[in-house]
Amino acid sequence: MKIALLADIHGNYAALEAVLEDIERQAVERVIVLGDLVFKGPEPEKCVAAVQALQTTVIRGNIDELVGEARIQPGFAQNEQHAQALLTEMAWTRARLSEAQLEYLRTLPFAYEMDVAGDVRLRCVHATPQSILTSILPSANESELQSMFAAEDGDVAPQIVAYAHIHLPYVRFFNGKMIVNTGSVGLTFDGDSRASYAILRSEEEGSSSVELRRVRYDVERTVAAFSGADHPFGESVIAAIRSGRKPL
Repeated sequence: MKIALLADIHGNYAALEAVLEDIERQAVERVIVLGDLVFKGPEPEKCVAAVQALQTTVIRGNIDELVGEARIQPGFAQNEQHAQALLTEMAWTRARLSEAQLEYLRTLPFAYEMDVAGDVRLRCVHATPQSILTSILPSANESELQSMFAAEDGDVAPQIVAYAHIHLPYVRFFNGKMIVNTGSVGLTFDGDSRASYAILRSEEEGSSSVELRRVRYDVERTVAAFSGADHPFGESVIAAIRSGRKPL
């Protein structure tokens, strides 16, 4: 089975189009979207529509929750200035989405699990199974990583966990398990401005591998989409997508 895992689109429609075209060329059997469809990029409404058109599994990111529910989650805002910036961009984003799209973001599920081959189970979350806001970095210690695999309410513990949120693609193996971060489609933080997503391959005998794919897209097309959009933080987002670095 080949499964495409993508996330953190963040309103960057040109990047999303390029990734979906690449996915089509890879002849995958499933597509799973791990959240954060909107915010930062200039075309949130197009990104939500494109993801909905996939008619596939989509889980909720922290930004989907923030925008859909029109509230800042406890612990998200670092200070009053950050809170005000979140509210400002939340209002800008919500104004560009239909009520049906807002309801869609509001009702996305928190997590998704499936058997990918034999008794190999895949868990998909945006951040962690316990929190939509916690950041597990590539340098996390094994106890932090182990929390990503914890079985809950008698469920079978997964052997593979896929997540997003940190915009830093990587694959790591430990204790016979695999953890993969998809990186970001529309707002990369690792210094590489190309879009990022992952393809998980699982064989019937239980072996699994992951390919982290980088896809070039027309960054300047995204930049042009900011023109006339009155995005409150357009300049910083443009600098971020050009550099592949986190917005200041």
